[in-house]
Amino acid sequence: MRARDHFARARVAALVQTLALAAAVIAAMLAYPLVLHAAATPSRDGAMAPDFTLKATDGRNLRLSEYRGDIVVLTFWASWCGPCRAALAELNSRSAQPGGERATILGVNLDGDAGRAEAIARSLGLTFPTLVDARQSVGRLYEVEKLPFTVLVDRDGVVRATWSASTVPPSELERRIEEIGQ
Repeated sequence: MRARDHFARARVAALVQTLALAAAVIAAMLAYPLVLHAAATPSRDGAMAPDFTLKATDGRNLRLSEYRGDIVVLTFWASWCGPCRAALAELNSRSAQPGGERATILGVNLDGDAGRAEAIARSLGLTFPTLVDARQSVGRLYEVEKLPFTVLVDRDGVVRATWSASTVPPSELERRIEEIGQ
């Protein structure tokens, strides 16, 4: 009788351990995407802007971390995006304005065609660098879903604001840049 009780208890203990392990695995599988998404979402205000290096249409390799100490406005765009052209023109007029807090503007083209990006930048008279994200790796890093997508990065490399699928209202951009500058 004792042997049966011992084996029965052992089977129950093994079953409980198996169920606990299965529950832990299921909980981890459910939580993993949430944790991964939270850790990899740089576009959230207060998160560090992920560093990257891209080639500009003038042939230079530019790295975001080289602009630490500067306020940076990143704007992601594509040639087929009409609102992107309006956003680029608006940012270009801001970069040409004297006075106020200075910000470095970097355009990130997601087409992958450097010649086309350069032609559009030239046709718009852009005075800021146009970077080409040929494999859209930086676009994925910043989770760009809708264009234009603009990111405001402070002097410490922290994302302070994002705008998606619209031109940034100039007064709002100015206000945010001035807040960072103080």
